[in-house]
Amino acid sequence: MGGRPPVEGDVYSYGILLLEMFTGVHPTDERLRDGVSLRKHVEIDFPGDVKDTVDPKLFSKSGREAKTYTSENFSGCLLSVVQCALMCSKELPKERIAIKDVVKQLNSARQKLLGL
Repeated sequence: MGGRPPVEGDVYSYGILLLEMFTGVHPTDERLRDGVSLRKHVEIDFPGDVKDTVDPKLFSKSGREAKTYTSENFSGCLLSVVQCALMCSKELPKERIAIKDVVKQLNSARQKLLGL
């Protein structure tokens, strides 16, 4: 009230945004029932069945500018991004990853994708 909003709230929102982008599911989606949050929905399948949770459109190779990445590179990148989103969206603010570490983890995911 009247003070600066904590950065942890922005980190949480960013994590939820990443989950929305990579799953194609929004927090109020009808597929989320019985009090299951978007975060919990993804966390249940992580890491083993994460490909079943993400939006299948991420796996399509349509379009003139579609790039081909190895399955291993793509999977590693995907796991890193989802893990980052889950760490950002932890329930307690003090358990959330710092924004500087978010940047590091997403850069690492990019390097995995590119095979660097």
